[in-house]
Amino acid sequence: MNDEKDVVVILSGGLDSTTVLYKLLDEGKNPIALTFNYGQKATKEINCAKEICEEKGVEHHVFDISSILDLLNASSLIDRDNDNLEEPENTVVPSRNTILLSLATAFAISNDRKAVYYGAHKGDENDYPDCTPEFLNKMNELNKVNNYDYIPIYAPFIHVEKSEVVKEAIRLGVPIERTWSCYVNEEEPCGVCFSCVTRQNAIDTALKELGMDHL
Repeated sequence: MNDEKDVVVILSGGLDSTTVLYKLLDEGKNPIALTFNYGQKATKEINCAKEICEEKGVEHHVFDISSILDLLNASSLIDRDNDNLEEPENTVVPSRNTILLSLATAFAISNDRKAVYYGAHKGDENDYPDCTPEFLNKMNELNKVNNYDYIPIYAPFIHVEKSEVVKEAIRLGVPIERTWSCYVNEEEPCGVCFSCVTRQNAIDTALKELGMDHL
């Protein structure tokens, strides 16, 4: 019989969502991980998510929803003609988390899961409207009236700076070097896109505060 430990986590393959996954496992929960191909350029993140789930023995589903690409093309993350990946405004995918969280909620209902988790953190709230506490509250209000059973959505790090997420990742043994946050689909992270810069700044801050030289 499923219980409150049976949950769903949206796993992009990046640092934040991977840390959420490890946190859930550390808390004794039984997560199913969902990864979405929505037409993003950086499909390498999908392979990273697969590898992480295989290593941890986590049930993992990859859903190809790239047929909605034409609806979301106002973002440099998916627009092949837009290479501006350094300004956060250009990397906002219209309604991305609304869509992905709605799909994850539907999956949770269909598979008798009790909650949905995703990796929004405080550092995103000024740049990404769907990573704010207000957005999370509104999505939960919607879920209360959207179905017969209420499926709560949680973002464990929504009040936490990204450097604190890195500290938690280190504590939990997350293979940070095997997560993928870069917006570019190359062998190595580009180091200059908005995601690479914020990730490295967070890692540097966390290591300094922990008195560590490297990961």
